[in-house]
Amino acid sequence: MGPLLGRLEAFAYRMLAHHEDAADAVQDTLEKAYAKRASFRGEAKLSTWLFSVLTRTCLDRLRHRQRWRWDAQALTRADAESPHQEVLGVLASDEHAFEVREHVAFCFSCVGRSLPPEEAAAVLLREVFGFSNKEAAKICGVSQSVLQHRLRAGRTAMQDAFERLCSLVNKNGVCYQCAGLRDHARPEARGEAPPDLSGEPDDSFRRRLRVLSDADLENGPSAALHRLMFRAVSDSEARRNGQRARH
Repeated sequence: MGPLLGRLEAFAYRMLAHHEDAADAVQDTLEKAYAKRASFRGEAKLSTWLFSVLTRTCLDRLRHRQRWRWDAQALTRADAESPHQEVLGVLASDEHAFEVREHVAFCFSCVGRSLPPEEAAAVLLREVFGFSNKEAAKICGVSQSVLQHRLRAGRTAMQDAFERLCSLVNKNGVCYQCAGLRDHARPEARGEAPPDLSGEPDDSFRRRLRVLSDADLENGPSAALHRLMFRAVSDSEARRNGQRARH
């Protein structure tokens, strides 16, 4: 269960973009699965069955929330109530490291929260977690043609957002404009050059997906930093929508 549990936690974190919410979603999933264990007859893989329960749990939570704006990160930085200086303080601390690959994964989840939840789930299941079309459709409870439609729509929306946001593609991007992030994303901090995400939108998106496969957003060197940043964006978007933020 160890590796599978890690994948469930990673999926929930990327879907919900909030560490505590993700932990609750996984716990709810395990409780639901245990209660319905008699219905599991081995006709599907255990991973497919558990991901289907978790996906429904995440979608139920997201349907009751407003989607984030595609540029929520930039707008959060300009929010007078956001902890921007706290984020910069963490960046400057010797106890924390800024790992660019983890930041690519963080950005992917932020943009994903701007999509209809069903599209975000399709992109994550198919492109990030490596499920086949048939498996991903079964997890989502839809036909393969519906899954493909959601996948295309999600990819197109994300490509458009990244073209306008990402500093690794465009020096006018949000991260490049943020001196705190730019100054702490030096190659010598990781011993290697930042990933190259340049090129046409589709090629750039594929490069981004390859980076995601190596990014440990949950437990990597920048995990604490990105939890703080997720909370900052979540709180800022909740204030905009008049919703109560989750801490």
